[in-house]
Amino acid sequence: MDNDLVEYNGTKMVSGWPEQIEAAQNIKSYSIGGVLFLRVPYGSEAMDWGADEGPCGDCSVVKGQLHVVDCDVERCPKCSGQAIWCDCVRDQANA
Repeated sequence: MDNDLVEYNGTKMVSGWPEQIEAAQNIKSYSIGGVLFLRVPYGSEAMDWGADEGPCGDCSVVKGQLHVVDCDVERCPKCSGQAIWCDCVRDQANA
């Protein structure tokens, strides 16, 4: 893996990560139990994660962007819990 830093959205990050952020923007919803739920953009969560002050501390998206899948900060669109740890099992295919 290339460890060179690049700047994206005003933040320095490992090269290749901006492509992960861009790919995440194409995953608009999660299918949970056969029902589509729109993903929660950074800064739209009920809890204030500091989106007005800077990028996500885990995946570096900026306010209004969708988190990189499996980001620690991303909220589940069904239960509002932490998406990677809640009991809402995503179906295999994301829409």
